[in-house]
Amino acid sequence: MAASSALPTAQIVIEILEQLIKHTDPEHGLTAAEISKRINVSDKTVRGHLKALQSMTPFDRHVGHLDRRDLVNAESANPRPGWYIEPVFDIAQMRLLVDGAALSSSDGEYLRELIAKIYTFAGKSGQLRGLEQLTTPKNYNTEFLNNIEILNDAIAYGRVIRFRYCTYDVNGNLVPHRNGDGDIKTYLADPYHLMYKNSKYYLLCHMHRYDSLSYLHVERIRDLSIEGPDHSLKRTLDSFSPTPGQPFDIVRHMNERPYPMDGKATPIHMKIHGALEPLYDWFADADVVQTGEREYDVHVVANEHATLWWALQYADSHIIEILSPASLRKMLHDTGEYLASTYAQQ
Repeated sequence: MAASSALPTAQIVIEILEQLIKHTDPEHGLTAAEISKRINVSDKTVRGHLKALQSMTPFDRHVGHLDRRDLVNAESANPRPGWYIEPVFDIAQMRLLVDGAALSSSDGEYLRELIAKIYTFAGKSGQLRGLEQLTTPKNYNTEFLNNIEILNDAIAYGRVIRFRYCTYDVNGNLVPHRNGDGDIKTYLADPYHLMYKNSKYYLLCHMHRYDSLSYLHVERIRDLSIEGPDHSLKRTLDSFSPTPGQPFDIVRHMNERPYPMDGKATPIHMKIHGALEPLYDWFADADVVQTGEREYDVHVVANEHATLWWALQYADSHIIEILSPASLRKMLHDTGEYLASTYAQQ
């Protein structure tokens, strides 16, 4: 019995696209006969619509046909000729999105749902893997996802935020900061930017009780609300620019801080003997001159305290020496004295 073509044309086109989206990618196709059987219309009808889609680029996604010669250099184990639609995300893009979502340490059930949606945009190549490993952190802030939405709106419209900020108790639970009388502290701030740094999600903001920038862990924010009308910030981000009259360069600002913290960035001179990975993994804009066999003269512009933390984590490798400024050398010396006295052998 021949396949029926009584379905409305629009429904046929939608069902063809659904088959392509769910079951194809640039290395796995479906034949017109396979699609015809799945949606119960004739081969001729399917072929006609496929050729029309090929010329239309639906949703800005290329529809094409894979021949066996197109699959000679295929990387997958079971490439298949036939018709396909270009996925929204290629495999590399999909992995970046998925891994970035996983970094948020959000609710495990929410992450599984989010990542499953990302995979649906990757076509046949979107294989769900590792979702069973996504668990909700012990100290998870259930307000985290809602806070991101509120912060996004506050940043977009230049509105002040009110919130409580948390620390950890002895059991690892989030508890709000309190003042000397035991009352829970409430903060007001001008929010500027949300960003990931060192696997933490930060809010760059100006807390009204301070004159400097603050870098808050979003997962520690509780009871968040928006205060006042649009464009009511006490200070703009540009008012913190180290060059008066110039816009605040947030990319440069964060690159100058291997760890997010306030304080100006200063020229730092060092020498490195050995591998350069510890340098370039943290300071992409370093000025480096090779002076000998695996010896390098290095200049960076960075926050001193953040550079102290960076240098200490590589101290056991004996490859980095800070030459200037003297203030940073003193910080390292004082920290070294503390370590020596604390861990002196008995």
